[in-house]
Amino acid sequence: MGNVVSAFFNLLSFAILVRMLAPGAFGEWVLFLATYTMLDLMRTALLQSGLIKFYAGVPEYRGRKVVGAAWYIAITLTLVYLLACGILGFLAPSFLSPVWQQFMRWLGPMLLFSLPFNFASWLLQASHKFDKILQLRVVQNGSFLILLCALYLTDYFTLPNVLYAYALALAITSIYSLFFRWTQVRTIFFRTRSRVRELVVYGRLIVGSMLTSSALNYSDSFIIRTMLNPAAVAMYSIPQKFMEVIEIILRSFVATAQPAISAAVNRNDWPGVARAFCRYTGVVTIIIIPFIFIAVLLTKPFILILADSTYLPATDVVRIFLLSAILYPIDRFLGVTLDMINKPHLSFYKSVLKLAINVLGDILFIWWFMDIRAVAAVSVLHLVVGVAFGYFCLQKYLHFSWRDIMRLGVWECRNIFRKVLTKLGYAQNSGTL
Repeated sequence: MGNVVSAFFNLLSFAILVRMLAPGAFGEWVLFLATYTMLDLMRTALLQSGLIKFYAGVPEYRGRKVVGAAWYIAITLTLVYLLACGILGFLAPSFLSPVWQQFMRWLGPMLLFSLPFNFASWLLQASHKFDKILQLRVVQNGSFLILLCALYLTDYFTLPNVLYAYALALAITSIYSLFFRWTQVRTIFFRTRSRVRELVVYGRLIVGSMLTSSALNYSDSFIIRTMLNPAAVAMYSIPQKFMEVIEIILRSFVATAQPAISAAVNRNDWPGVARAFCRYTGVVTIIIIPFIFIAVLLTKPFILILADSTYLPATDVVRIFLLSAILYPIDRFLGVTLDMINKPHLSFYKSVLKLAINVLGDILFIWWFMDIRAVAAVSVLHLVVGVAFGYFCLQKYLHFSWRDIMRLGVWECRNIFRKVLTKLGYAQNSGTL
């Protein structure tokens, strides 16, 4: 339920932004937010999986050392961000527009503001406290939505003020996590050099894998802005917002799957790892199929609800992405499983292959057709190649088949449906007492 509320706030914020900002300004905001996300993902990739692997289920004294080492790395990396972004924002005006000079000045502080609540979410995930993670997401998206509404009501809705509102929402969420002591920031005094090295060594290849995966969408936006214009970036953001619904479902299951797969690996239960991979991949694939079908049929009404008639030319792009999304679950869980079985280099190679196809294909197809639908077609191509490569790599270590994925997916769907019916029955019985 928390995920749904958070996603609803996010969609409302997007709808307000796309209506209140001109297409060019909105395109610049989309590209800036993608830049912030890329840097934040670098920090997350370096530390999140390592915390889950080395913190979950260990004795308390050892857990303090792991968390303290992670805090030391996170603070160091954030200070590097602050310095680099400050230099770019203040000392490099020759190749940055005035808008991007201001963006770069705020990029470092935003990464600082988001550090406590991001770190808290990693620890909460390692401890399986997903309800508290949902609280953080609702606070962040909800506060940003409230601030946007305040800007609209006071007639101060400008691109710089949207930037300030987003930074303030990040700070509010971090204060919330610090107030409830979910960050364990004091453990930094228990850090050891060996734990710091352990996290860096484990996380460095995962950084490459996650960054290259994230760079897929970022490269799309950057190339579209460079070869077309910022308004085309705004148009391309519409299908990305549709995909966020699927991403919400994926993130929820990935958050549950990572500790489960990691635990099976730690027990050397390789059949259990294969079952977990097939179960989660199958159930998410089955769950998203009805959404894809409905969204393809009602694409134009959904675009009008989300934005306005200015963005209806994005209809074909949205449908291309929706149809390719059926491969999203297996693509994501192939990467997660390769990371958890200590083969992050293979996940990295998969991501690099996809990125190379995407960048080269985007440049060639836009040059030939000058149309963002060509970018969507390239996205389908790199997704198919990535799934084929990841499937081949994972088959070397685990025994599974496409039939196993669908069979265990159907079994898990029945199990979820049975649990829902049981809870509903319990609720009805409680209501009649």
